Amino acid sequence: MTSTNVNFLEQSVSKFQSLDTDDRLMVLALLYTEISDEIPAIALNDVPNEKTANLVAQIQNLPQQEQVSALRQLLKQDKVGETAIPTQEYASMSADDKLAVWYQLAQNLGTTIIGVPDDYLPSEKATEVVDLLHTPNIEDLVNFFKRVL
Repeated sequence: MTSTNVNFLEQSVSKFQSLDTDDRLMVLALLYTEISDEIPAIALNDVPNEKTANLVAQIQNLPQQEQVSALRQLLKQDKVGETAIPTQEYASMSADDKLAVWYQLAQNLGTTIIGVPDDYLPSEKATEVVDLLHTPNIEDLVNFFKRVL
């Protein structure tokens, strides 16, 4: 990785982590839907595997409002409390498996996974992160996802 890529990655991760959980979900949804056709060739070699497919299925089987809570829980792994899904299982996954989970979730947005409401407007900070991450280099995005998931 060049220093430019490292700086891009560090800046992107820092800005993403400063967002609240709902803005993080919005950024992930927007980015994944934009690049979902390009990710499998690069990052999803042998997935979905049983572990990732089971976690996605558990989330899909929840009522829609509980799905939102479950997705929030995945992003806030450091928070202790009641969870609708096994967050410790997610926390123990490899970066590639986490990438696969979010990819599978994104593939089902608006069908078996609650979609982003049509009237939802991302905050200025979330829009800034999405704009920053509009890069022609998919590998940079994959590295970003692996760092923040």
